[in-house]
Order: sequence, then structure tokens, then C-alpha cells
Amino acid sequence: MLTHMKSLLASLSLGRTPDARFDLSAAIGSTLLRQVLSSGLYFIALWVTTRQLGPHDNGLLVTALLLPQSLYAFLNLGLGPSHVFHMSSGIGSPRTMRRMNWSLALGLWAAAVLVLALASPEAIGHYLPGTAKQTALYASLLFPMMLLAAWTSSLIQGARDYATYNKTALTQPAVFCAGVLALGAGHAVSVPAVLACHVLSQAALWLVSEWRVRAYAAPAAASAGSAGSAGSAEAVEAVEKAGQTGSLKLGAAIAFGLRAHLSNVITFLNYRVALYLVSFLLDPAAAGRYALAIQLAEVLWMIASAASVVVFPESAAHNSTPAALQQMVRRIALSVFKITLAGGLLAGALSVVVIPWVFGSDYAGSVLPFVILLPGIITWSYMSVVANSLAGMGCQRVNIQAALLSFALNSGGCLLAIPVFGMHGAALASSIAFTVTAIYTIVMYRRIMAERIHATSAGEFQ
Repeated sequence: MLTHMKSLLASLSLGRTPDARFDLSAAIGSTLLRQVLSSGLYFIALWVTTRQLGPHDNGLLVTALLLPQSLYAFLNLGLGPSHVFHMSSGIGSPRTMRRMNWSLALGLWAAAVLVLALASPEAIGHYLPGTAKQTALYASLLFPMMLLAAWTSSLIQGARDYATYNKTALTQPAVFCAGVLALGAGHAVSVPAVLACHVLSQAALWLVSEWRVRAYAAPAAASAGSAGSAGSAEAVEAVEKAGQTGSLKLGAAIAFGLRAHLSNVITFLNYRVALYLVSFLLDPAAAGRYALAIQLAEVLWMIASAASVVVFPESAAHNSTPAALQQMVRRIALSVFKITLAGGLLAGALSVVVIPWVFGSDYAGSVLPFVILLPGIITWSYMSVVANSLAGMGCQRVNIQAALLSFALNSGGCLLAIPVFGMHGAALASSIAFTVTAIYTIVMYRRIMAERIHATSAGEFQ
């Protein structure tokens, strides 16, 4: 089945990258295969831990994990996307970026540990219910490992070595699953033991990434003229701050990263605002049913996510050929949209029977919100590819504006619709917000590309 899934995109004949270096169908197909394998490994580990820990201890584990996961979500500085952009653009060197990773991860972790050490056990227990101070300090070890693993593996993606990137990315779920299975076989599953598996699996991904990245030589520095021929002012600024010497400065890396990080944080909040408002305005049971609808709907974004892994660095690498880049992105986005549309129609038709059968009759109320979410989810899949191309070209301003637009429409719509239509209103508000945002982003992308194609053909940047 996995082989057929990998060949699915290959049959669409997406063609090659503008420099003919990669077969797009193979690159995206292998990324999708990796995501499916990772999901399978996580499911196995989740099955073991939830069964052996039980609801109470599993709740303690989830709560303890909130600390490093929240720290990572808000303090990763967007350095991963920054590394991908600068590596793909030929700015900086892996050696410089690796040193940057070490110093920043150590500094951020030290700051987090200091705050935890100064905090009282009562304060930690208030914000992380059931979590002792010692457990919180122990769980904080996961934070720097997550930073180092994500930042270092992003250098492989930025080098456009997709086969190596996908193999390397499998390290973390494979090690985590193996660790949990070993604990399960020895009946030694506990909150500290599973936390240790999380820490060790992220450390393994970091170390394997370090080993892989050592093989990469520093790329030739991109020139300001090259970036300007099809990139944004932000892209030109990144090149200028790097001094056109291939030595990326910390300030330039963080400046680019923070813009990407702002967009990601707003998008993260946007995905969860409807669920929070359902929980706040309705009741836990409604929140549980709506959460399932969201989780199932977001599975349809797997294709778009796989495509984005390739589109982001390829857009950074081909700033100087906007016409060819636009053709590539259009082919990928259209194929992703078609596959997501087909999957959405099938999922919508089956949901009436499958959701209650798999998850129990108590979740029959999740069916209609799931179906209502599908139009927005499907439209967003096309936009996701386009948005990652914009990010690769350094046009983060558009993505930030789109994220803010979606958040405003989603939160405002939910506040109006939930009191009247319940969680069905939340699904409708989210679907409309996603669709409007997708249309805005696509229109802006086409306008930007038209301007750059015209500027390049007119020789304005020559």
C-alpha cells in the first residue's frame, strides 16, 4: 500500500525543478511516504503508552510535555525556516549555522531552567496541574533537544537533499517507537521513562543530522542582483546582511526567522481558536467531538505538507527564474488540490458511517462539523503550497497578513456563530475563514509573480 501511495504522485507527472536537478513527483512522493511511516510509528507508540499508563498517568505525561512543547512553539525563533531559506539561497555555511544552533539552544534552555528554578512548586503546579517541580525541570531537557533536532535537520532540507532529509527525519519516530516498545515489553512504562524516550529520540535526530550536515560544503554566496531579479526586498536584505561572503550573521538569520515565526505562531493560534471557543462557550463534550473533527480534517493536509517540504527550498533556490518557478508551483499546487479534493469527497461520504464505527456512537456529532470543515481544508491545501513558495522567495509579509486575516475572520465568526449554531457554527466560521484567506493569498501570489516576471523580462535587475 505504501508503494502505491508513493507512486500516486509520480503518476501525475509533476516534472522536474527549474534547474532539472530533481524529479518533483519522486521528491514529494518520498516525503509523503516518510510522513505516513512516521504517523504509523507514532500511533504504535501512542497505543502502548496510553494502554499501560492509563488515563491518569497519561494525563500527567501530556501535561508535563506541554512545557517543552510550548517553549519550542514560542521560542524556536523561526530559525528552521531561516536555515532552509539561507541554505537554498546560497547564503551562509552549514558550519556557521550549526554553531549558531548550539549557542542559541544552550542560551534559551539556560533561561528556561533559570525561570523554572526560581518558580515555586505551587506556581508550577498551578500552570502545569499535577506536575512536580522536579518533573518540570526534567521535562525541560526536551526543549533544547527539540531545537537542535529541528534546526540542524532543516539544514538538510535547505541543501535540497530530500532523500537524505526524509531518511534522517525518520530517526526520531523510529527511536521513540523502539524505546516505548522496549519499555512496554519490560512492563516499565512510566511518565519519567516515556519522557526519557522523547528526549533520546530528539537527541538521536540531532546527532544524525549533525553527521549528515558535516558532509555539506559551504554554498556559493548568492549575489544581491540574483536575489533582486525575482526576490522580495526582504530577500535582498538577507543577502546584503550576509555581506555576500557566505558568512551568515546571527542578526540576519534571526530577523528572517522571526518574520516566519510570527506567521507560524498566528497560524498555530488560528488552527486552535475555534476549538478553544467551543470549549469556552459550550462544554467539554462538544469540545471533544469538535477536536476529533478537526484532527480528522487536518489529515487531508498531509499531501500539502509533503509538497511544501520541497516547494519552500526550491522557491528560495530559483528566485532568479520567476516564470519557471511559477510554472512549477502551479503544477504542484493544482495536483495537491486535486488529490485533496478527491480525498475530501471520499472522506465526507464515508464519515457518516466510519466516524461512529471507529470512535464510537458518542462521536456521531463529529460528522457534520467534519463535513463543514472540508471546503476550507481543501482550498487551504492549494494555498499552503503557494504560501510556502512566497516564504521561499522572502515574501513573508503576505503570509503574515494572510494569517492575521484568517485569525480575525475565524475568531470573529466563531464568536457570532457558536452561540447560535454550536460547534457547527465554529466549523462554518473556520471553513469560511480558510477559504477567504486562501483566495487572498493566491491573488497576492499571482500579482507578485506577474510583477517579477515582467521585471525580469524587461531586464530591470540586470
